[in-house]
Amino acid sequence: MVKKAVFLGSKKFGFNIFKTIYDANPSIDWMILCPPDFADTRTYFAEFQQFSQIKNLRLEIADTAEKVTEYAAEFAPDVMIVCGYYRILPTKLLDSISMGVWGIHNSLLPKYRGGSPLVWQLINNEEIVGSSFFKFTSGMDDGDILDQVKIHNSTGLTICEASELIEHEWIRKIPVLWAGFVAGNIQPYEQKHQLATYCAQRQESDGLIEWAKSALDVDAFIRAQDFPYPRAFFKLDEQTVKVVKHKIDPRKIYGTPGQIFQVSSDFVTVCCAGHSAIQIHEVEVNGKLLAAKSILNSVKIRLS
Repeated sequence: MVKKAVFLGSKKFGFNIFKTIYDANPSIDWMILCPPDFADTRTYFAEFQQFSQIKNLRLEIADTAEKVTEYAAEFAPDVMIVCGYYRILPTKLLDSISMGVWGIHNSLLPKYRGGSPLVWQLINNEEIVGSSFFKFTSGMDDGDILDQVKIHNSTGLTICEASELIEHEWIRKIPVLWAGFVAGNIQPYEQKHQLATYCAQRQESDGLIEWAKSALDVDAFIRAQDFPYPRAFFKLDEQTVKVVKHKIDPRKIYGTPGQIFQVSSDFVTVCCAGHSAIQIHEVEVNGKLLAAKSILNSVKIRLS
């Protein structure tokens, strides 16, 4: 039976998940813990703050896992829900909460355990991508699963589109899941650990485009890091150029990967591996949006 609960998280996804859980049973006594992510363009701290004031909920900023542990020990919740928190939580905390610490990991566990799982699923052009509601353990995303959602990637989703579809599916499912938590009636199941795969946390510098890959792979790479992520990029005369709008060129084009094949009025065509190419329509340089042809203005240009 849940009477007191802690939510630990951030970002739009985390905020909407928490709102859904809260609205499913407003009688629960909640504490909200948010990381200090104010410098992140994806921050939703103001929304968390406003919601907590309206609902008269306690909100605290937890800048370390130790602070999270301290607040949880003081509040003594029956359960903790995590969504949008990316630090390892100590075993002491996981063991101290009677119904455990549960959260959302954006992959179909046991696949893609680790960092940036949704980005990696899109980079790898998975036909089905998904998300898991699971129990935290001292291992890497290896706890029991309560439920999963799946979406099709057949249309070539951006990271934003995939995240929104996953969010929509969880918002649809969570009221029933939370009712089970509140009643103390949940039936999680063990992961098939022998099928586990892992992925590394990504950072902005990992977004450098490799033109020596096929246009299909380059397209997936760009979509996986689209806004609100920092975007995939290439270098031109030591300048970082981020790709804003692009599509796969349908033609079979022979050229050296990274070579500018064509500069047209609407786009610039860049050669990729396997006689394929990408059309770049719009780019971002130093925060300014530009037509691709304004900087990629010659077929003599070679992008490394």
